[in-house]
Amino acid sequence: MGKGRPRAVEKGVLVQNSSSSSEASSSSLIRTEAERYGICRIVPPQGWSPPFAINSDSFSFPTKTQAIHQLQVRPASCDSETFELEYTRFLEEQGGRKSRKKRVVFEGEDLDLCKLFNAVKRFGGYDKVLDDKKWGEVSRFVKSGQKVSECGKHVLCQLYREHLYDYEKYYNLLNKDARKSSKRSLQNDRKVSDQVEFSFSKRRRKNANGDKTKVCEEVVKEENLDQICEQCRSGLHGEQMLLCDRCNKGWHIYCLSPPLKQIPPGNWYCFDCLNSEKDSFGFVPGKKFMIDAFRRVADRAKRKWFGSEFVSRVQVESKFWEIVEGLAGEVEVMYGSDLDTSVYGSGFPRLNDQRPESVDPELWDEYCSSPWNLNNLPKLKGSMLQAVHQNITGVMVPWLYVGMLFSAFCWHFEDHCFYSMNYLHWGEPKCWYSIPGSEAGSFEKVMKESLPDLFDAQPDLLFQLVTMLNPSVLQEKGVPVYSVLQEPGNFVITFPRSYHGGFNFGLNCAEAVNFAPADWLPHGGFGAKLYQMYHKTAVLSHEELLCVVAKGDYDSKASPHLVKELLRVYTKEKSWREKLWRGGIVRTSRMPPRKCPEYVGTEEDSTCVICKQYLYLSAVSCRCRRSAFVCLEHWEHLCECKSIRRRLRYRHTLAELHGLVRMVDRRISEERVQNYSIRKQITYSNDLTALTKKVKGVLVSLPQLAEQWILRSCRFLENQYSSGTCVSLLKEAEQFLWAGSEMDAVREVVQKVIVAKEWAEGIKHCLHKIQNWTSDKLNDLERVHMEHVNELLSHDPVPCDEPGRHKLQEHADEARLLIRDIETALSSCSEISKLESVNSRACEFPIYVKESEKLSKKVSSAKVNFVGTSCIILAIHSTASELRIC
Repeated sequence: MGKGRPRAVEKGVLVQNSSSSSEASSSSLIRTEAERYGICRIVPPQGWSPPFAINSDSFSFPTKTQAIHQLQVRPASCDSETFELEYTRFLEEQGGRKSRKKRVVFEGEDLDLCKLFNAVKRFGGYDKVLDDKKWGEVSRFVKSGQKVSECGKHVLCQLYREHLYDYEKYYNLLNKDARKSSKRSLQNDRKVSDQVEFSFSKRRRKNANGDKTKVCEEVVKEENLDQICEQCRSGLHGEQMLLCDRCNKGWHIYCLSPPLKQIPPGNWYCFDCLNSEKDSFGFVPGKKFMIDAFRRVADRAKRKWFGSEFVSRVQVESKFWEIVEGLAGEVEVMYGSDLDTSVYGSGFPRLNDQRPESVDPELWDEYCSSPWNLNNLPKLKGSMLQAVHQNITGVMVPWLYVGMLFSAFCWHFEDHCFYSMNYLHWGEPKCWYSIPGSEAGSFEKVMKESLPDLFDAQPDLLFQLVTMLNPSVLQEKGVPVYSVLQEPGNFVITFPRSYHGGFNFGLNCAEAVNFAPADWLPHGGFGAKLYQMYHKTAVLSHEELLCVVAKGDYDSKASPHLVKELLRVYTKEKSWREKLWRGGIVRTSRMPPRKCPEYVGTEEDSTCVICKQYLYLSAVSCRCRRSAFVCLEHWEHLCECKSIRRRLRYRHTLAELHGLVRMVDRRISEERVQNYSIRKQITYSNDLTALTKKVKGVLVSLPQLAEQWILRSCRFLENQYSSGTCVSLLKEAEQFLWAGSEMDAVREVVQKVIVAKEWAEGIKHCLHKIQNWTSDKLNDLERVHMEHVNELLSHDPVPCDEPGRHKLQEHADEARLLIRDIETALSSCSEISKLESVNSRACEFPIYVKESEKLSKKVSSAKVNFVGTSCIILAIHSTASELRIC
């Protein structure tokens, strides 16, 4: 490992800007020069100095405690009980005098063999530790930083030789066999086959007599299965279930992170059992501070290390790496990191924030709208994140960082391989180290070789952001490392896939956010693949972002990058949909439309139960697990039902996706097209002639099946309508609708069949209601409206041959006669008896005509008038009689 300060780390790029325009803050202007470093420092235009917008008197924030001495030199999180279980099994296999584990004592204390084994593994195994004389480094792991004498190192070596050397050879041989077995089929490896049968026998259900029963292909009640996968919560596919040899919990091999290709030989332990909760490493929550209190703590820490005398930055850097290398004792610091600026406030002025009285209003407004303001960066012109209408912290909303001496940010690259921009508001500098994105693979290889025990315990270690490795180690292995020193008022940009890390020279405050110009798009695709491989939930859907951007009003400069990434996604989607069709999935349906399709993140999609990725473009479902969905790549792992029972759900047809690619391609001017092959791919990517499968023993292509379906559908439209045939045809057509424009003829016929179905079923429904009304008028049934009848009978030509059309026409003719009689009665001074007669006919007629409303009102009015007149006449007659009596 490296010792102390890294030597001869080449400086990254420094960019001095003289413009305050948005173009100046775009990485596209410096990408050519700076991307090969993975990082660059930007000095903004002279005089650009935004006021710090957070009120220091009321600013309080939470911190995390960082154990700096354990960022590199720490033992793997190893559960001693699991190690003891495996070690004991090894001894039992050896037999003889080694069949029982003995108590091992080192310097008066029980020796933790688990820690010792992992420490030796860290430095390459017993033989390499012996040759390189690394027993001093090994002892620091075993004794937690305590000094061990030369005699003690020799004793430790002998104890390892006696108790663990044979186990190391056994362990290495087992891992070697596991690597070999991944290169050959599961069926050809007898040992692996035994393991598979062993696993499978554990998950089979048993009946009341204890006999093994087959898993039903119908709806499976998973709670009745013996073993449930801890990841996808399914008990199916038991032959691929891997059981932990300690806790007996199960995981499908494809559900692990990262997934395994085969059931490994020998004993296997889950990551929960391999990792000790007691020894697990991370940044634990610390105290909450007001900024003045944190300043006092930071100042006190710096005085403790360097006193009040001047200390050079070289000295500080050297001391930091001494601590990381475990050469300066235990050191814990506090770091106010990843503070959500929507909660704790941004250091940059924002329109909705209260302006300090000391700041000029015009100056405040100027910096509120400045393109250099990190709150504006993700949505500047040309940013692919403009379409995201979701306050994703760190991506769309900046993070704030309050650091102190030695507080560190460990090796990582950004979510989705985004660019990042960091601004140092005030305080002491930050030291950054970077690896170019082109060297990310080499960096990861060296990390795994240098810290094998940590990666064995946590394969996704680099996602955790808790590990440093001295740049000297990377340089020795041929990995280029660059550094920049960020001063207050400076920006630092990191590039896609560029691993970066660093530390603070003292108290400071910085702010950072991600951004994504068009050239980020292919890196975003790589990030999406990485999330899928490690089963990590993505921040957003890469496919959704592509589609929304392509449909929107994006910068034309983005087209070359956008069309390539869209074509990649389209090609992948096309390939997998074809595989599903060949695999027997013919039932398909569209996903519900978006309420706000022009924005990303307004509605959350389902996620794959296996790899946790958003299912924006497509998904596979089955009736046996109604709440579970998988991506196309994991369609075989959803359940054990036959393919015919599963369903492909898609948001866009391949024709629509291909149209999107062509639409973006048309925006590229001819002089900017650099690669003719891209256009050629776009032109010929819809060819499905090679897409074939066996149907009833005969090899047929999708276009052939489609042509046969069209012929049968045309005959259906010409013949007498059959509801069962119609439903069957529409169900069969589902296997074509997901495809490209070559299926447009099918889509046209499908629309005709749907229109025919709706028309014929509408006629039948009308006749059914007319019949019901005629036979039972007293039950106040709803009648057919004449407008609906006219609409059905107005089709010319008729969609299909429905015999009931003629009967409905007869009822319509009768309705028209009734309407004529109503209009005649309304237009003349008819007697009330005649009005009542026509109204009675209208009320009893099975088809409702709107003219009957007027007639009904006129009859009611006439009756009221008649009753009123009768009362008046009766009153007059009564008065006359009284006069005569008088």
